[in-house]
Amino acid sequence: MQKVALSSLFILVSIIAASSMQGSPQFEGRWVIDKELSSAFDPWRSIHLEIEVEAGKVLIEELHTTGRRRATQRYELDLDKPRNKVPIDLWTGNRHIGAYIGGNRTMEIDAEFLDEGRTLVLYCNYILDTSQGATNVRSHKEFRVSSDGDQLVVMELRSTRPRPILQVFNKER
Repeated sequence: MQKVALSSLFILVSIIAASSMQGSPQFEGRWVIDKELSSAFDPWRSIHLEIEVEAGKVLIEELHTTGRRRATQRYELDLDKPRNKVPIDLWTGNRHIGAYIGGNRTMEIDAEFLDEGRTLVLYCNYILDTSQGATNVRSHKEFRVSSDGDQLVVMELRSTRPRPILQVFNKER
């Protein structure tokens, strides 16, 4: 009898743990930045995110636009891997400061869901080329969906900046 109770408890704990790793389905969809509520994101005029969450994997596609210029960055993240290596074509963070993706043009990202799947956390490491030379950058990025699922807040702390970057996105319907 005790073995049955213990195995039932183990199954229940496993199901809860697995569901918390999956992330909220509210993350999924297309999001557009709210300029009024976000930190400046020069030189871009708009930013869109497309997010998919499926079986321990997260796909985030960013589209940055300004006039006729468009830059797309795709992050394919496997939550079961201790480190994801993501190729970076163009670093889109505040390009007007003269910083460009350097090193081997990749970003190393550890990704996990926290808070029963309500928060997606990315721990990022990459190299930027600047006029002062190569700079190692460490970034902590959190994605949180509002309780009604209509707003996505992305907070980023970079080792190279004294203040966090805040981006607020509204879900496209």
